[in-house]
Amino acid sequence: MKKIIIYSASWCPWCRKMKEFLNKLNLEYEERDVDQNLEWRNELFQKTGQMGIPVTIVIDNNDKEHLIIGYDPASLMEIISQEKNG
Repeated sequence: MKKIIIYSASWCPWCRKMKEFLNKLNLEYEERDVDQNLEWRNELFQKTGQMGIPVTIVIDNNDKEHLIIGYDPASLMEIISQEKNG
């Protein structure tokens, strides 16, 4: 796994849960607070066509982006498993 990016906001409880889950797995990530940065808000909309958060993007070793919309630890674990076994 090359990189994990999470689009979030400080007031968002599901964003906090997703960040806690990433921390529990000892995974490093880049947080992009869409309330604090208009560029990141626009980037989120371009990638997903919506403004809902959290959105987690996992960039794998082949530079493929995997989008996880909402708090969805099962999808994250599936991507991590594919990376380890792939």
